[in-house]
Amino acid sequence: MKDALPVPRELKAFANDRQLCVVRFSPCGLYAAAGAMEGTVRRWKVEARTPPAPVDPKKPDKPPKDFSPVELVPLPHLRGFNGWVQTLAFHPKDKRIFCADTWGRLSAFNYEAAEPKPLWENAAAHEGWIRRLAISPDGAHLATCGRDQWVRIWTTEGKLLAEHRAEDDVFAVTFAPAGPIVAFGDARGRVQTWDFKTKQKVREFDASAFYKLSRLQDVTGLRTLTFAEGGRSLLAGGCEPAGGGFLEGAPLLMQWDTTTGKKEAEWRFGAAKDGFVMDVATHPDGTLILATSGQPGSGKILFLRLGEKEPYFAHTTMANCHSVALHPDGRRFAVVSMNRASAGNGRPKTADGSYPGNQSPVHLFEIPS
Repeated sequence: MKDALPVPRELKAFANDRQLCVVRFSPCGLYAAAGAMEGTVRRWKVEARTPPAPVDPKKPDKPPKDFSPVELVPLPHLRGFNGWVQTLAFHPKDKRIFCADTWGRLSAFNYEAAEPKPLWENAAAHEGWIRRLAISPDGAHLATCGRDQWVRIWTTEGKLLAEHRAEDDVFAVTFAPAGPIVAFGDARGRVQTWDFKTKQKVREFDASAFYKLSRLQDVTGLRTLTFAEGGRSLLAGGCEPAGGGFLEGAPLLMQWDTTTGKKEAEWRFGAAKDGFVMDVATHPDGTLILATSGQPGSGKILFLRLGEKEPYFAHTTMANCHSVALHPDGRRFAVVSMNRASAGNGRPKTADGSYPGNQSPVHLFEIPS
């Protein structure tokens, strides 16, 4: 087995005035984007910085503690959404980004444009909340899923190619590394792979641990699906619910063999208060970088290698972590979290009579070489 990735260090937390749901880097590594709850997509130019010159050249000093060799320079937002932008994806080759909101709108933009307008949009791609959006590795197809129980396959020009009606609200969808195959999972933990050319189910996987009926209330824990090991494994992340109402549960990650459907491993990361595995990024060496979100205000970044029983690294000083994105260079990653004192309008009002809202700082980390 390869040596483990070095323990990362945080470079800087970039302030943001709104609550964010998801963050991703462009394939070229020069841009970052994050979907926001007030119906915009935030954009940044990723720029390298040179350390300041020491005051005395004969006594070289270390850079200031708040110095980051990378800066996120804000660009104009992408607009035109009605609800939260909880999911987005960059095209692997073209200068396009695809975004979906909680009202069912699916849009494409040129992410380099100074004042971007939609290249195309479908205001009724789904009836309501689009939970997840994925793009195929070859950049030819988009997959969306949502609260209306539909999984839909589109061209990257917005043409509908295929659709499948699931049995419940669909929370996660992703493409296999090769072939016309997607994996999706619904509210009751029914996960399956589906061939969107033949429109046939390929295999089912038992993810019922992500579902609980609590006091006649359906409690859903599934949040993300990821293929690993070149498609040999399928990973599902989320929460194993302990109860409904004020949802509590332990972060859970499950692994199956995609050929046999057999469960190979599962991991629980903490106690019932620790919540969800919200997002997973896969490093080229196979290491999984997991973002978790719990109650009250607990969040973790974990480094896990398949085949091992426990994460070998945990960063635990952030509030709820909603998303993690690996930079194309494999040396940096970004995390969207919550401000530590997040409580929305339940917080005391300020001197001017307003209530401070939640924000999501973007934390930038570096993996030493």
